[in-house]
Amino acid sequence: MRHTGTVTVLIALALGLAACGRHEPPPRPGGATLSGPACVRLLAERGIVTRPWQGGTRACPIATPVRAGKGRIAAFTPPLDTSCAMLLAWSGFEGDLDRIARATLGTPVSAIRHYGSFACRGMTGNAGRRSLHAQARALDIAGFQLADGRTVTVLAGWRGPADQRRFLRAVTQAACRHFSVVLTPNSDRFHQDHIHLDIGPWRLCET
Repeated sequence: MRHTGTVTVLIALALGLAACGRHEPPPRPGGATLSGPACVRLLAERGIVTRPWQGGTRACPIATPVRAGKGRIAAFTPPLDTSCAMLLAWSGFEGDLDRIARATLGTPVSAIRHYGSFACRGMTGNAGRRSLHAQARALDIAGFQLADGRTVTVLAGWRGPADQRRFLRAVTQAACRHFSVVLTPNSDRFHQDHIHLDIGPWRLCET
């Protein structure tokens, strides 16, 4: 009877996890667990110049903090202070971003406007749980500067002109293939002016 009861509990637990599929661990983004010299070396092989950044705190340590002024294709405005693993994940996404910009807007992206990667804090709306920003394993994208001089912001473009809407939605859909979590203005009131990307342990794609 004890064995039968254990099996029943395990089956119920499995069903419960299946019902919460949006929280299942995803396939890890490429390089999400990489750190140290191996991670920095891989960035260099991809043409990304970094320098050490004395980031993090005792409460919120960062694995291999780095600073970069530019990714593989586009510059960061301002320069990006983040973890090596997060920058590595971004570098894998940039090719898709470039192709989408050329296809939907007719010009490449020249710079990424962002609100930062590191913040030693709890999750927005759930302060009792650490944000991925506390490890610099997240990045908030505010907008994109285009090579032809135009700027597309999440705040104005998400529900703005048709070509900007197409661009931003295509960008977030592609991001879901490279990052664990993608949050947009469709997610909640906290994300009306930016797109949240992270390489955390859970899977959530809200485009």
